[in-house]
Amino acid sequence: MLKEFEVTAEAVKEHMHHGDPLLIVELCHHEEHDCGLFKARGALRLENETLEQQLTKIPRNRSIVVVTEYPGEESGTLAAQLLLKNGWSDVHKLVGGFDAYLEAGLPVEPISKAVPATKIMWL
Repeated sequence: MLKEFEVTAEAVKEHMHHGDPLLIVELCHHEEHDCGLFKARGALRLENETLEQQLTKIPRNRSIVVVTEYPGEESGTLAAQLLLKNGWSDVHKLVGGFDAYLEAGLPVEPISKAVPATKIMWL
C-alpha cells in the first residue's frame, strides 16, 4: 500500500517490483483519447470528462494510481479526490504525469492492437 496522496514514479516502480497489486487509472481528454501510441501496462484508460460515469470500472480491492497525460494537470487531483469521496480508500496521484512514468522506465503497452507502430505523429 502506498502511503502518500501524491506518489513519485520511483515509489510506484518499487511497489510494482515487489508485486503489490496496483491499478493505474490513466486519464485522457476526450479529443485526445486516441492520440497516443502507448499507455501504462495494464492501465485502465478513461476519459476524465466522463470519469464519474465510469466509476464501476475501477476495482476497490487494490491501490489506485491516477496518471494524467501532462505533468501538473489538475484533473489528476480532482479524479483522485472523486474516488476518495466515493469510497475508495487507497488512491494516489502520480507526480509528473505520464512523462514521469516513462522517465522511470515503467512498462508500457500499445493503446490498441489496431494502432500500427508507424503511426504518423503531428508536429
